[in-house]
Amino acid sequence: MADDKIWGLLVHLGTWHYIETGKPDGIMHFDEDMWDYILEEAPKMGINTILLDICAGIEFASHPEITLQNAWTRNRLRKELKRCKEKGLTVIPKLNFSAAHHVWLGIYSRMVSTPAYYQVCNDLIKEAYELFEHPEYIHIGMDEEDAKHTRDFEYAFYRQGELYWHDLRFLVDCVKDTGAKPWMWTDPLFDHPEEYKKRFEPDEVLLSPWYYQTFRKESWLRVDSDQSIIDYYKQDEYKGLDIEYVEQDPFCVNFRNVALSLLKDGYKYVPAASCVGNRERNADELLEYFKEGAPDECIAGYITTVWNLTLNEKKYRFDAALQRLRDAKEKHYGK
Repeated sequence: MADDKIWGLLVHLGTWHYIETGKPDGIMHFDEDMWDYILEEAPKMGINTILLDICAGIEFASHPEITLQNAWTRNRLRKELKRCKEKGLTVIPKLNFSAAHHVWLGIYSRMVSTPAYYQVCNDLIKEAYELFEHPEYIHIGMDEEDAKHTRDFEYAFYRQGELYWHDLRFLVDCVKDTGAKPWMWTDPLFDHPEEYKKRFEPDEVLLSPWYYQTFRKESWLRVDSDQSIIDYYKQDEYKGLDIEYVEQDPFCVNFRNVALSLLKDGYKYVPAASCVGNRERNADELLEYFKEGAPDECIAGYITTVWNLTLNEKKYRFDAALQRLRDAKEKHYGK
């Protein structure tokens, strides 16, 4: 049934802009008008959940040293949570601890796997739980922690082997200790399924498989269709792979190989769609893929993402993401 599922929108509050500008500048880039618009429009589009990527966009009492300029005060957060509740929106905090996406941790992003790092992660997770009034979930990110996604950083590294699994277990347990359920991207499971299975029970973590391409072959995108895509597939790791369509990217192939088969082990998903690359059929085909291929009880909901700052100039991206998710929801799950 559609009514008992998560229908979410990922919204960026704190530092995400380093992906666009190259380096963080210590300022929170966030337009209040756009936030107001989202809170008005999202419920109309069937959204019941805001996954708020808070990063350093809130004044953390435990670690004020990481707080961005013009971050939300604790009082402001309380007011916004009340406002969201009045509009029928549940707000879930997201803190991404992946080494590919943790610049928001400031000095601690260069202290990974040290006692100081473990302490700050634990402190922030526990404080987020209290600040967000004991949410059902806390999202810990953990996507794209690998050589490919960290190689161009000034301080480039990623965890692997036992250290990676130790730290992932630590973060999961920090969330569980609060009383919330950990929520994260499926990268650890999809990239290392056998290792993940050894360490985590299927019901320990709510997982979001993210896939921003299409599934039906008639919708596939040729790699020579756009200069940015042509340039992307000139990278060394793609040489010799003879990729004709984006959907033949090893990431996409692996996703389609494991996403449904792993559900037999009891995992629960909140698949993530996106308007990235203006893929108009992504949400429709993603919902179709899981609605037809997965047991209903294994799909806790769906979210959509824009992967842009929450700025007025990006309104068209939010409109596209919301519209496509709403249309896909009505098509595959009814109104």
